[in-house]
Amino acid sequence: MKYGAFALIWVPSFTERALYLFDKVRNMGFEGIEISLSQSFLKSGPIMGIKRKSKQTGVKCVISTGLDEEHNIIDSEKSTRKRGVNYLKRCVEIASELNSDVLSGVIYAPWGRFTGLARTSEEWEYCKEGLWKVAEFAKEGGVYLAIEPVNRFESFFLNTASEAQKLIKEIKHPNIKMHLDTFQMNIEENNMYEAIKTAGDLLYHFHCCASHRGIPGTGHIEWDEVFKALKEVNYQRWLVIESFTPDIMKKEFGKQVAIWRRIASPDEIASEGLKFLKKCEEPIPLK
Repeated sequence: MKYGAFALIWVPSFTERALYLFDKVRNMGFEGIEISLSQSFLKSGPIMGIKRKSKQTGVKCVISTGLDEEHNIIDSEKSTRKRGVNYLKRCVEIASELNSDVLSGVIYAPWGRFTGLARTSEEWEYCKEGLWKVAEFAKEGGVYLAIEPVNRFESFFLNTASEAQKLIKEIKHPNIKMHLDTFQMNIEENNMYEAIKTAGDLLYHFHCCASHRGIPGTGHIEWDEVFKALKEVNYQRWLVIESFTPDIMKKEFGKQVAIWRRIASPDEIASEGLKFLKKCEEPIPLK
């Protein structure tokens, strides 16, 4: 497995000023950096700078994003659904240009937005239609969509691995996979081991987070069960440490991630978390 760090651990958005993170994460021992795309990035993101720093440092890019109300592929308005599909297609183009074979995240419904009701059958069908269109576009560039079920306080649409599996199986497109996150699973799943096994060979991206968004290894995530399941499903892709800190998030999307207290510094979350996860991956010696 390969280890990456989420850029939003340190910065609220990826601009030219954030390019130093390639050197930082390489020096910490990471092989990749996950960059979350936004509307502002699509307009003025430092794509050439990212490509240059990736080549200089050898640090690979992993790309994710989330939808908002203006780019909602399950909206009742056709024009809004179309904007959402076009937004995701543009994100796919950027992922391909930055040599990422995955676009992951909450790419099926607006993140942190609620109707006050559970998802409807119409929204479900709109989602299937939109993701199919994006996946067809993505396969030309060798990019896979990895949908991330998140907790009930962040989305009403997908909360568990079994729900994500159902959606993927109904869409029946080879370029649609699953993204799991230990923080999200800690809230919604009965058992993390079983959730990862449910994902099986659909699992294409993975976030490693503490139960309280602090340093992985603190909190109460059952990491032995997590790594046991990852090995049993033969997962060999990215393990990305994701977290947020209140100073960075308050002006961007603080309400969605709900980080109100400082649990650890960004550098501690990344460096200490990496050390812990690598120890978890080490095989247990025979007695």
